[in-house]
Amino acid sequence: MNIAILNDSHFGARSDNQLFLDYFIDFFENQFFPYLRENNITDVLHLGDFMDRRKFVNFNTLGLVRNRILTPLEEMGVSMHIVPGNHDTYYRNTNDLNSLRELFADRYPNFHLYEEPVELEFGSLRLAMVPWINKQNHDSIMEFLSNTKAPIVCGHFELDGYEVMRGHRFEGGMSDKQLSRFEMVLSGHFHNKSSRNNVYYLGTQYQITFHDLHEKKGFHVLDTETRSLEYIENPRRMFHQIIYDDEKMNIQDVIESMDFSSYANSFIKILVMNKKSPYTFDRLLDKLYEQNVQNITIVEENIDTGIDEEDILDMAQDTLTIINKEVDGMESLSDKSGVKNLIRELYLEALSQ
Repeated sequence: MNIAILNDSHFGARSDNQLFLDYFIDFFENQFFPYLRENNITDVLHLGDFMDRRKFVNFNTLGLVRNRILTPLEEMGVSMHIVPGNHDTYYRNTNDLNSLRELFADRYPNFHLYEEPVELEFGSLRLAMVPWINKQNHDSIMEFLSNTKAPIVCGHFELDGYEVMRGHRFEGGMSDKQLSRFEMVLSGHFHNKSSRNNVYYLGTQYQITFHDLHEKKGFHVLDTETRSLEYIENPRRMFHQIIYDDEKMNIQDVIESMDFSSYANSFIKILVMNKKSPYTFDRLLDKLYEQNVQNITIVEENIDTGIDEEDILDMAQDTLTIINKEVDGMESLSDKSGVKNLIRELYLEALSQ
């Protein structure tokens, strides 16, 4: 028996931006749903953060999620087994008030919400489903994890030392030693795909911010008999990077051979290494804008500023890397980890606006 696994759908992300919502729905309608049908999969696990907004819901987003995600699943006879993530809960210290119960649980008979830890059986395999851990439920969940006989646990864990995004490890949170007795731990929450020992952060199914530029995106399928985890990659990208160097390559030929349709409605970063022909560069920009790209960011890598090269800020570095380096250099700070975690939370919250 095969089970499909999703996590961190974040419907309503980027301030309910319609472009991103269309991109998310495209994944479901043109990749995920066809895969379920072709492989006769009738059960889907969702490991939290189904919705993006903790405090409210946009009615357009809600209507599209109901009509184009949940109703088709019901019509296909597919059951969704879901736990709350931190973005699904109104309060940070309890899961009692959450969007999953308020918006969906009583409306769809195939939508199974687990607000408390529970064991589920699929074929010959027993799985443990664990909701977002907070101050209210911490002790009961720790007791459940100590006693459950399930070899695989699925949840929305915030574990110490794992990458929130590439190059940025979360400091604080739960120790993975408390999960070491399990054969496999499958988790949502952190958006890049990574693994260490028995823990697998599955990553988002699609790109949400520019930090996802170089990350693989997709969903997973668990075989309950062999307990193997298969990764199905999502080929569609929202963010792209183009390296422009008309000194080392014939950019004119490159432009003629490029499939610009793949850049439609996307966000593009152009790293300019050498620009000897402004006309050719402008022609590249024209071809991109013909595809209705949403935004083009141009990073000039080879600018003669008169400043020593070692003193030039590396524009390829992301914002958090730059800020974290500054924090590390502040000798007066006693809790650098706490400051960096706070900055990360504020930064990610700003990205979603």
